[in-house]
Amino acid sequence: MTLVAIVAMALMAACNNDNCIGNSTGIPLAAFYEGDEAVQVPNLTVYGIGAPNDSLIIDNTTASQVYLPLSITKNSCQYVLNYNTDGIANDTITLNYSETPYFESHECGAMYNFNITSWEHTRHAIDSIAIPVPLITNADVVTIKIYMQ
Repeated sequence: MTLVAIVAMALMAACNNDNCIGNSTGIPLAAFYEGDEAVQVPNLTVYGIGAPNDSLIIDNTTASQVYLPLSITKNSCQYVLNYNTDGIANDTITLNYSETPYFESHECGAMYNFNITSWEHTRHAIDSIAIPVPLITNADVVTIKIYMQ
């Protein structure tokens, strides 16, 4: 019986994913800018429309970056940026993308990469958006730059 327990523990240790880093699926990281300077947006609430679980992403907090999860069952997600400030209307960002399953390794298994193909946004407090890295992997890098007015 002890030999069976030892073999089971060895197999479990061989199957761990300590060699895996980051997320199992790519999640775009958006950062806020004014010109070339990174900035913080106060009182920001971000939630998804058509994003996984249509969930609240951040709630009334000061943020310089925010992760915007994508759905593997759709090719488009929308996000609302609520500035919680009188006189500034909410902005909406729409990301259109394709997803590709990707086999990372035996230890890490499969994951999804996303390729952002197009985007749209309203212009209440957002001036423009740039996507310098349209291929979204599990690398923790800024893939969406949101330029504020």
